[in-house]
Amino acid sequence: MNRRSRKVRSQENRILNAAEAAFAELGYEGASLRDIVARARVNLPTVYYYFRSKEGLLEAVFRRRFGPLREEHFELLRQKDAQAGGRPLTVEEVLEAMLLPPLRMAAQGGASAPVVMRLIGRIVSEPSSRTQTLLRQLHADLREEFLQRLALACPHLTRAELSWRVICLWGALGYLLGHPQRVLEESAGQMDLRRPDAALAQLTGFFAAALRAPSFNHPNWASGIPS
Repeated sequence: MNRRSRKVRSQENRILNAAEAAFAELGYEGASLRDIVARARVNLPTVYYYFRSKEGLLEAVFRRRFGPLREEHFELLRQKDAQAGGRPLTVEEVLEAMLLPPLRMAAQGGASAPVVMRLIGRIVSEPSSRTQTLLRQLHADLREEFLQRLALACPHLTRAELSWRVICLWGALGYLLGHPQRVLEESAGQMDLRRPDAALAQLTGFFAAALRAPSFNHPNWASGIPS
């Protein structure tokens, strides 16, 4: 990489770091390009040159931060398919592929970890229409892949019931990832996301039970919870 390329990469990363921090602190709607350029110590035309718009900048932030996570999800699914030898994956196997990558990310720490966790918290607690639309576009195929695998593992559920349960799963996970210190304090130190294996075991057990719970179309629901 020549000197000019290094300068361009450094400038892009500085803008992305500033944007990530601003979106995490203020939300997408609350963060202005003026605030971002001040944090990045660049001028506004430079941001437009690299990213075209505020929405383009948000997409670049998401791709940089969550793109590797997406690839890790798919790689785990490929590994589990190979191990399964042609049989459908179990609920627990699909859940591990869903949960382990973000739990590992939360446990890694590093200078950027608090900002990333706050960004996730913002996405969950203050979802703007632009943010949610972009997330759906970037991860639609991955979410559909998980839904299809879980549909095979949970044939007793309708597509609507499965969607309800999976969306609640993502919401709960987003809350945990977005507020790790609050979760640690409210659990008196018992729920520590810096221990991904322990977190994975607890969450897998909880979500697997929810997914295996009977369908609300079960004929015995009218007279009480079916056995």
